[in-house]
Amino acid sequence: MAQSKILVGLEIGTSKTCMVVGEIRPDATATIIGIGEVSSAGIRKGEIINPSMARQCICDAWQLAQDHADVDILNVYLSVTGEHIVGETCTGSFRLPDDEHIIDEEHVNIAKEKAEKLELGSDRFVFNRELGGFSIDSGEPTQYPIGLTGRTLDVNCHIVHGIATRLQNSLLCVRKVPLEVEDIVFAPLATAQMVLTRQQKDAGALLIDIGGGTTDYICYKGGDVIASGCLPVGGNTINADIVKHTEQRINNRAAEFFKCTEGNAFGDVKDQSLAKYTGEHGMHEATIPRGLLNKIIRARLGETLVMVRERIAAVDPELLRTPGMSVYFSGGTSLMRGLDGLARYIFNLPVHQPAPLEPGRGYSYLADPRYCTAIGLIRYAQRDDDDALRGNDIGIIRRFLNFFRSSH
Repeated sequence: MAQSKILVGLEIGTSKTCMVVGEIRPDATATIIGIGEVSSAGIRKGEIINPSMARQCICDAWQLAQDHADVDILNVYLSVTGEHIVGETCTGSFRLPDDEHIIDEEHVNIAKEKAEKLELGSDRFVFNRELGGFSIDSGEPTQYPIGLTGRTLDVNCHIVHGIATRLQNSLLCVRKVPLEVEDIVFAPLATAQMVLTRQQKDAGALLIDIGGGTTDYICYKGGDVIASGCLPVGGNTINADIVKHTEQRINNRAAEFFKCTEGNAFGDVKDQSLAKYTGEHGMHEATIPRGLLNKIIRARLGETLVMVRERIAAVDPELLRTPGMSVYFSGGTSLMRGLDGLARYIFNLPVHQPAPLEPGRGYSYLADPRYCTAIGLIRYAQRDDDDALRGNDIGIIRRFLNFFRSSH
């Protein structure tokens, strides 16, 4: 009888370090059986700056996840992010010989090899490739071109690469815990597995994940990844803006309270009523005009969304005008009031914002946008595991070793 399989995702974020344990049943259904989470330390804007502190956070989350799931965890899928990570879409094209007109497996493989080829500097490492659909003679996309007739076969491949040493820092930090890394995954690729359905990817979707230290984005058209990237801006940046532009001296905890409880990204910037914060035991009090608070939040979030829009336009100026395209949000800051209105104003597209978490309605990790990346890693791992069974993956450790052998 077939047995269930355990897959584990690890997100080392700016705000939290989270390990999620998923059980994959023989019928391919997945269930989250354990989560370990601690506040992050030694992480800035999604990258490790203090390996010792980051490693301790991983150890703590690991122990909590093992206790919660009642399993031994030895291997993880690791999400990574950072401004140095870049996503590029390449096209591979193959013209069939004049005496051939039926597409076979060899033709497909040649087109794929061309699409996956990207000339990069010696300091960069490709760690994710997302193959898109094929098209024959510029016709409608298809996932299964073998056996069809045509003259020219094209396929797109979205290639994600980053600075090798920075990626290696994350990899080595996890391996010293010690845990083995099955694969490293660009965070928005994992998030999309949780947030977006196949139908939404086919229709066109821009997913924006606003975390504590970074804003990740990924854009789909016709089911294919067209653009992805990371901006070094997040909820912590908004907190810093509130601290900086408030006349009173306030701490980050007060700024977080004002942002999450009183702020509105599309609210009235002329509202002079005061938002009030009282610290623990009434030891610290602070006030700020709601209009000023809204203005600070809107300026930073608006600037961030405009930067995402400009990056997408640089890839394809018409991409965000695709009929059916919508904007989706995830991440802790996606719960910000007024974010949907601000996004509709900037993108002029339908916007889907996560529902607010209401006390008393029962808590679910699956409904919390702060856990979309960590849980999405399980779904990504499930897909990746299926590919490995078909012999399509040589493993992240071997790929890293091959890279460093060839570049030194």
